[in-house]
Amino acid sequence: MNTLRFFIFLTITFSFRNSYAQQKDAYHISVKIKGLEENKSVQLANYYGNQFLKADSAIVKNGVADFRGSEPLKGGMYVIVLSPSKYYDILVSGTEKEFFIEADTADFMGTVKFKGSSENELLYSYRKYIEEKSKDASAVQKEMASAQGATEVKEIKVKMKALQEEVQAYMKNTVKENDGMFAAKIIKANMEPELPKEIPLLANGKKDSTFMFRQYKNKFFDNLDFSDERMLRTPFLQTKIEKYFKDLVYQVKDSIVVDADRVLKLSKKEKDVYRYALWMITNKYENIDIVGLDGVFIHLAENYYLKDADWLDSTQRAKFKERVETLKPIETGNIMPPLILQDTLGRDVNLYDVKAKYTIVYFYRYNCGHCQDHAPQLVKFYEENKSKGIEVFHVGVHEVFEPVEELKETKKFIKKYKTDKLINVLDSKLRYDFKKKYDVYVTPTIFVLDSEKKIIGKRVPLDDLVGYLNFYEKKQESLKQQK
Repeated sequence: MNTLRFFIFLTITFSFRNSYAQQKDAYHISVKIKGLEENKSVQLANYYGNQFLKADSAIVKNGVADFRGSEPLKGGMYVIVLSPSKYYDILVSGTEKEFFIEADTADFMGTVKFKGSSENELLYSYRKYIEEKSKDASAVQKEMASAQGATEVKEIKVKMKALQEEVQAYMKNTVKENDGMFAAKIIKANMEPELPKEIPLLANGKKDSTFMFRQYKNKFFDNLDFSDERMLRTPFLQTKIEKYFKDLVYQVKDSIVVDADRVLKLSKKEKDVYRYALWMITNKYENIDIVGLDGVFIHLAENYYLKDADWLDSTQRAKFKERVETLKPIETGNIMPPLILQDTLGRDVNLYDVKAKYTIVYFYRYNCGHCQDHAPQLVKFYEENKSKGIEVFHVGVHEVFEPVEELKETKKFIKKYKTDKLINVLDSKLRYDFKKKYDVYVTPTIFVLDSEKKIIGKRVPLDDLVGYLNFYEKKQESLKQQK
């Protein structure tokens, strides 16, 4: 079997076979695979998203590896691991106490046999069928590549469609005939949703061009059982959710929030599935580089983590609360919170008083290597774009919290890197906690503001500022034309 992904073991405590010698086995999986090296350790692990969790280990004796344990294995898809690049899937429904596997490493799929596991017999019967039909499909594709003339192409397309319908019918019948089996749920999770045969007409008599997409999206999760926590220990739950957000969700905050709510509502049928789905979606959008999606994390934190994530302790919940309190005021689309700092002469300079089409708020530290390296580029950016109505609010972030020292070093920085043309300011009165107030954990950190001081971009790389502003202006022009 080909390697699916880089092999990762998250170590958990478990006992070896000999520690159960005097106990009754809660499970016993006997594996006889031709080609196993004698006295070699073979691992048993289960899927958990895109990782593997180690569940057991056994030493090969007389060509057989026996996995035993005093606690039942949780249901899911497991792998027998011979090496990081060679492992074989098996199903554990959670009810089997004992079953036997025999195969040959030279042709696992073709030789594998199971005794005492109807789940695996069903799964591998399905897999062998799909393997044969894949060969048929490849043959049809070769015919298409050498087809000549529209008539022949049409005939081959009909053949391919018939093959696809045959496979779908097989899967549907297999699921129906084996209702209640875990293997049937696995097969069903791999089925495409059924779509209408006809596309309806719009009021103008034309076909609705988005109808099939909307139907596919609405039915996308029809074949996945969110209520079965065993799906956590398969690759299919994560794969389906990832595909949904990658291919079917428009990547703007409002759309993502609606679809996140939909998936989380489905996942609430089972607590652990819900927890995993929430983690997945949060992980995707918490630190995403796409401008304007910071509000997704705020929504998830406010409506889920701070409301019904009962697995969080008080410390963890407090961290989410603190993060929301920091991020919400500076969410893209909000007016930048007030920022009144001092110039090198000690005079107050109010961000709101800066008259510009766009204001770049650039947080830096005078002894930051990246800030020093980028200073010439920042000055060049300003000189090349000031005629377009751009100003740079150059904010020195605290280093030593000593106003005299801060001012001294800031002046050195301005002189050395020739940033005197920018609006150079620092917090001489020590009134701001830049980390809590503006989420400045690293420097440089860039905010892009419009003429009303509304945040239109955050953490845009200096190299991308010109491109981003051009993109923003084209988008605004397009919105005007739509009105």
